Formats: sequence, C-alpha cells, structure tokens
Amino acid sequence: MNNRYLLLLSFLLIISQNSFSVVTDTLQEGYYVANLTTSIPVIDGVGNDSCWANAAWGPIDQVWIGPAVPASDYSGKFKVLWTPESLYVLIEIIDDSLHCQPANVTDVCTNIYNYDCIEIFIDENNSRETNYSNTYKAFAYHFDTAGHICNNGVRLDSNIKYKMKRVADHTYDWEFEVKVFDDKFVAGGNNVPVTLTDGKLMGWSLAYNDNDFGASRQNMFGSVFIPGSTDAERNISYFNASVFGYLKLVKPGDSLNVPVQKLSDPFQCSINYSNDIIKVSFVNFENDHSNVQLFDIFGREIKKVLDKNPGFTDLELNVSELPKGIYFIRVANSRNQVTKKILLR
Repeated sequence: MNNRYLLLLSFLLIISQNSFSVVTDTLQEGYYVANLTTSIPVIDGVGNDSCWANAAWGPIDQVWIGPAVPASDYSGKFKVLWTPESLYVLIEIIDDSLHCQPANVTDVCTNIYNYDCIEIFIDENNSRETNYSNTYKAFAYHFDTAGHICNNGVRLDSNIKYKMKRVADHTYDWEFEVKVFDDKFVAGGNNVPVTLTDGKLMGWSLAYNDNDFGASRQNMFGSVFIPGSTDAERNISYFNASVFGYLKLVKPGDSLNVPVQKLSDPFQCSINYSNDIIKVSFVNFENDHSNVQLFDIFGREIKKVLDKNPGFTDLELNVSELPKGIYFIRVANSRNQVTKKILLR
C-alpha cells in the first residue's frame, strides 16, 4: 500500500467518527427487527404517534452512489412496526436542499429516481433472487414528494399509502402503510396482500436518492452495505434481491438484541477479530458451499476464501499486513449472507 492510500484511509476513519455519512456501528449490518403493534399510526407525515416509541431506529447511511457527505447535507434513519395486515414505516430524512419531481409530470416513473425520493425494497419470501427484473419476486418501490409510487417503471399507487411532511428546518418525516404482496402479484389484477405473522423473515432495504442540483441525483444512500468499488456495482438493489438486508417480524417483549451471527435459524456463524486474526466459526451452514470476503471501506475486495467442503466449521483470516481502519467481512452461501463491520487496530 502506498503512502497516499494509507493517508486517505486514515482520513476516512477520522471523518466516519465525526458526523459524516460513511459507516456507523449498528447491532447487525442490514438486519432489522420490527415489533407487532396494536396501535395504528396516523399516516400524516408526522411521526409523533405513541406507537413509534416501541420501534428502534435503523440507519440509512451506506453510500450506494456518489461520495460520502457531511450530516448537514444528508442523514437518514427509519423505524418499522407491523400488524397482520400491513407494515408501518417511519423514515426521517435531513436534507439541506429538497429537489422535488414536479407534481404534474406526464411520465411519473421514467425519471423518479433522479429527484429526491425514497426507495423501499421488499422480498416477501426472502428469495434472494439475483435478477427479479420484470417479475414480482421482489419489489423496488420509488416514492416522490408528490405522492407517486413506481415499481420498476409501473405505477402501483394502491399498494402503499404514504405522506411526507416537513417537521423542522431541512427535516422531513415520511410515513408509510405498506401492503405486502407475494410473487403471484399481477399489476392491475385483484391481488390479495399476504397475512404477516410472528417470526416472518423478509428481504428488506431502504434508500434515499439525493439531488441537490441539476438534472440527476448526486447521491444514493442505503440501509445495508453493498460491496463494490463503483456506483454501478453498488446500485443493484433495483433488480438484485440477494443484496437486500433483512426484516424480521416479532411480538412485543422479544429482545431486539439479535446476535450479529444469526440471520435465520438454519444459518449461524460467529465473526470475531483479535490479534490480527479474523475468525469465522460456523455452527450450521446448511451444508452448502460458501464464501468469505473481506472488503475495504470503498467496497473493494481485499480477500476471498471459497469453501469447497460444505462441512467445514472454522476459518481464520490473517490481516496483519493490512493497514488499520474500517473493513467489512461478508459470509454468504446461495441462500443467506451476513455482513459485519471490522475495525482493524
């Protein structure tokens, strides 16, 4: 590693601790647990309903497009509650310059993502489909500030009720009532939402497109880390559900402290770092081939280990030669993945 790269990496480590939208510590990268609610929030764009106190904030802080920016330019976070009929989502966005799609635009869906807008990604049965384009195996909803809803170019305004409102200077609350549909959905058809149940695990991610000026967005921020050294490599959620995070539905009183090593019952591993060694220990990996990848803060792959023996239980990565700083380690097989941030020091 040359000195210029070391200096840049050190700089990024410093700014990540000083209110910049780079990476932040979370309980589990990309994994969110939502509580059942018996009190339904009013979808008015003001997140002051008492039920929201029973939901924990999750970050929308991973850079998918463009550079990292200071928190004064953008910051975002979200909450989720559920009933058997719907998901309820509250998103708080701080944006220093709101650039809205015109309310009377003729073709709503063609350019919606190039204005300030929310995106919600849902994979109802956690299929992890790598190409769901032109299907409803997963949904990539786009919401502009005027009340339009698009899913991969198709208007689906009846699927979701939402409202956005400015609640303080440069601060906007977005509230959503989301009906969840399975892969049998037909646009324009008589579709019946799925009934949501305790313990249900879905693919789930959120994003915000930020356009401060000009004809196209300058940034896109997501709720889950996606590896890649270019915008095109990270901006793939609109067709690839394998990079979604996870949403698990639970009843009140269940612990929100979901272990970082557990994404679903068949997939368990622990990831620990000490003395220049990252150790991955597998409890049960579904007897499936797997791979372990280490990425730098830019999403560039540093190390990769492919498992050719599905029965293996432990793996150690020696990282003594790497410069100190923030890295991401991802463990994945054909059905599941877990990503954890590692601070080498």
